[in-house]
Amino acid sequence: MKKFLGFSVVAVAFALSVSFASAANYSIMPSLTMGSTGPEVVKLQEMLIAKGNLVLPAGVNKGYFGTLTKNALAAFQVANGISPAVGYYGSVTAAKVNAMAMGGTTGGNTGGNTSGSLKGGAGDISVTERSSGTEDEVNEAAEEVKVLGFEIEAEGSDVEVTSVKVAFEHTGAGSDRLNRYVDEVFVMLGDDVVGSAEVDDFNESSDVYSQSISLDGVVIDEDDEERLYVAVTATNNVDTNDLSEDWDVTLDQTRFEDATGAIMTDETAYITETFTFESLSSSGDIELNVTEGDDSINESPTISVDDSSDTNDVEILSFKLEVEGSDVTLNTLRIDVTSAGAGVTEIANDFRLLMGDDEVGTVAIDEDCDGDSDGFASSSDAAICVVVSDIDEDDVVIDADGEEEFTLVADINDTEGGFTSGDTLSANFSGQVIAAFADGIDADDENGDALTNSEFSGSADSTSVKFISSGVTVELVDNGDATASLNLDTTSSDDQGKYVVDIELTAVEDDVYIALTAASSTSANTDNIGVAFFIENAVTGSIVQVGTTTATLSKVSGGTVSSNYLRINSGQTATVRLTAYHDSAAAGLYRVQIDSVGFNLTANTAANDEFDTLPADDFETEDVQILN
Repeated sequence: MKKFLGFSVVAVAFALSVSFASAANYSIMPSLTMGSTGPEVVKLQEMLIAKGNLVLPAGVNKGYFGTLTKNALAAFQVANGISPAVGYYGSVTAAKVNAMAMGGTTGGNTGGNTSGSLKGGAGDISVTERSSGTEDEVNEAAEEVKVLGFEIEAEGSDVEVTSVKVAFEHTGAGSDRLNRYVDEVFVMLGDDVVGSAEVDDFNESSDVYSQSISLDGVVIDEDDEERLYVAVTATNNVDTNDLSEDWDVTLDQTRFEDATGAIMTDETAYITETFTFESLSSSGDIELNVTEGDDSINESPTISVDDSSDTNDVEILSFKLEVEGSDVTLNTLRIDVTSAGAGVTEIANDFRLLMGDDEVGTVAIDEDCDGDSDGFASSSDAAICVVVSDIDEDDVVIDADGEEEFTLVADINDTEGGFTSGDTLSANFSGQVIAAFADGIDADDENGDALTNSEFSGSADSTSVKFISSGVTVELVDNGDATASLNLDTTSSDDQGKYVVDIELTAVEDDVYIALTAASSTSANTDNIGVAFFIENAVTGSIVQVGTTTATLSKVSGGTVSSNYLRINSGQTATVRLTAYHDSAAAGLYRVQIDSVGFNLTANTAANDEFDTLPADDFETEDVQILN
């Protein structure tokens, strides 16, 4: 139903239209917004520069409507009483600019199509509800969330939509006060704000909050349609009792002007939607994911330590925290640390957590993982919790859709006490709240609500960081890793697999002597063997107990060979090559898994110590199909 204003008002509106239309064209044409380009944008920017609202940095060319121009235009609108002051250059702002150019004033927001640019005769509109692109849940602090959509079609002439009246009504059991939920209401043309109103400006009657919101620049050509939305910005903290309560938003009226200057109102109370307000923590939109960090830290490195002084700042675990849906403040976390050989605190005397290069939080040891701090006293416990608390005091905030990398570092004791060369540490961090742990894994969303288990995922592990004060370290050669060839024989009944892998050996602290011999075994074997290895079934991963295997170990580079032993001087490196042949008892896929390197620290004699190669899959060759 269309409601015409009284004749005198229509006549005044028509007179205004004729007056502005006959006076002059706009010096700057309307309908400019973020992303607009061209000469009209240049003229707008020159006007804003002349008025002192816009300063373009050196090197920035005119002609693009970006954030600087939007903010400058909004400031101009505020200074000249133009509402809404949202940085959109529509017909109302154009009227003001034109009037200023003519030496007159418009008295602020004239409301109505003062440009005379609408074409056609008597016009009308058709308004239809459109739910696509809208949300039925609004999170705390969320900005410009579209909760109601509608499409306006111009009929009979071009029309300018000058205002809409919207209403909000609470239908649940919580608070009926709109300002406990919403800070501001917007009308959007697509993704552009064309009108807004503070919630405190809404009128309340019988718990229904309504307000007419003036629009700027919503001109619809005849027989075209435009999609508009009612959107809200939620308050930072909605009371728990008010969450998940239904609110109805209704488009009560749409006011518009046609090409004749007639101003009309279209009743549209039938266009309504229901939505709720949710906390970030209950909306399911937040996710904090733990992922592996630096592989060189997490994948079984060997660390040289001293037998008489501590080795500080040893990296034990690297992990990343990735956040989606909200800024997250990290308060407390727990990292599980285990050892082999000696107790954790017999090996390490201190831990610290780094975010990038900065230390964060306060570290304590919890031997029983029960929430009680036990200090750093040396203990034979092989499994403890490292608790990092007060991280929030260092302002550790991970931005929404961002990530931060963390490193757990330790100060390692010398090996003269209960800690001996070859002992290991490993660590695990899982992003889960642990109920039995008094302090828990604690992180808050941007509204201060604690994250729950459903919002955590992932984990990070380091495997067996080995500490040696003397002996040998073992690494695969960068350019070799492992190679394999097959079908060495001409008949499938007697196929063998051939496996070749180069390994790099470094002597630590002392000279080492390694027998240039290699043998396969079903268990670790260092008796006079330089390299012990397994034959594995590549499908099952099990050690193969049958078949015939032969192997040789030869020097590739470095070291000195004497009496079939390779001597590597302290601090030097040598490369050896394992070549193995396997004649299987049954057809299948097989591979070589290097188990250990045996060495002696005193002379060319049988190995009396060994270096275990971990993790296992770092020392595996490629698979070979053996037909037998």
